[in-house]
Amino acid sequence: MLLLSRNFQISFEQLSENDLAGMPAYLYAAAALILDWKKGKQEFVLYTSGSTGKPKPIHLQRDKIIYSANLTAKTFGLQAGDTLLCCLGTNYVAGFMMVMRALVLDCNLFVTEPTGNPLENIDTENYKLDFAAFVPLQLETIYNSDEKYFELLNKMKAVIIGGAAVSKVLEEKLQRLQVPVYHTYSMTETYTHVAIRRLNGHEKSDYYIALDDVQLRLDDRGCIVIQSPVTDNKPLVTNDLAELRADGKFKLTGRIDNVINSGGIKIHAEEVEEISRKIIRELQLTETELFAFGLRDEKLGQKLVLFIEDEPWEDDLQERFTKIFQRQTSNYKSPKTLIFLPEFRRTNTGKVHRTSTVDEFEKRNI
Repeated sequence: MLLLSRNFQISFEQLSENDLAGMPAYLYAAAALILDWKKGKQEFVLYTSGSTGKPKPIHLQRDKIIYSANLTAKTFGLQAGDTLLCCLGTNYVAGFMMVMRALVLDCNLFVTEPTGNPLENIDTENYKLDFAAFVPLQLETIYNSDEKYFELLNKMKAVIIGGAAVSKVLEEKLQRLQVPVYHTYSMTETYTHVAIRRLNGHEKSDYYIALDDVQLRLDDRGCIVIQSPVTDNKPLVTNDLAELRADGKFKLTGRIDNVINSGGIKIHAEEVEEISRKIIRELQLTETELFAFGLRDEKLGQKLVLFIEDEPWEDDLQERFTKIFQRQTSNYKSPKTLIFLPEFRRTNTGKVHRTSTVDEFEKRNI
């Protein structure tokens, strides 16, 4: 099998420590993992993204890595000799597991720098890729690029998206693609995806379906509990609120740590954010990052506000936005204040770090 990049090609078998010298950092990281695997390394340590708390170390076992890679192959029809694209950092589970899948499944591995459009670094005429994982922002960037990248995607067996929520706008754009595109439900502790939902085509759905051997239930908070061979079939309790159907399919409704208690009324931040994005589209404004949050308030306990990553809007535009919001939902779900920041704080994986952003805002406004 081959390790590939824009200006590099070598077989896994021939790869040695000497080849690491002079490699760009993204390729060096993938090559080093391959060498560790070839040496028989039994345990790898990764860190969670840290978007909902302090990053914590997760110890990944070799036998469970093999199990997870084979489950991905079974789910998406991957075979020995296929070419997998690694365009995400290998120090986190998404990029790490793409390297592992190539090793376990005897696939070729094409490694690119984790850029907005990683397909720019691929000779689209001479390379055929079979499987790739992206974050939503990368697919947004690819969509707004040259049509030739669509042709490259459409030759694949499947494309998966993870790491963040997929907006309705991006879902609509993905209908142009013929390749099956899936949003994954995953985490480091489960060695990546344990459930998927189709985003395009006739099988498009709002509901995730668990992969083979994965058992799901809700705890008394309404949060997902996962059991799978990777968790040693022990319950892994999450903070992900969900609607779980009798057939086992589920829809994510938010995170319990994003529930805002304002005057005794519980508000899901994700619901406020979805309505906000819809109104922004109606007003034909530029799509931007935003999130709802409950700031401390003596009267309400928490005051619902909306943080928007943008320059402050004109007063009349803010007023129009608020009035539309109040017409579309209950008044208590309408943000009491719009807070504009030029840039949000983010984790190393590019996720918006809500609490860190809010903490920095509050420090500046004491």
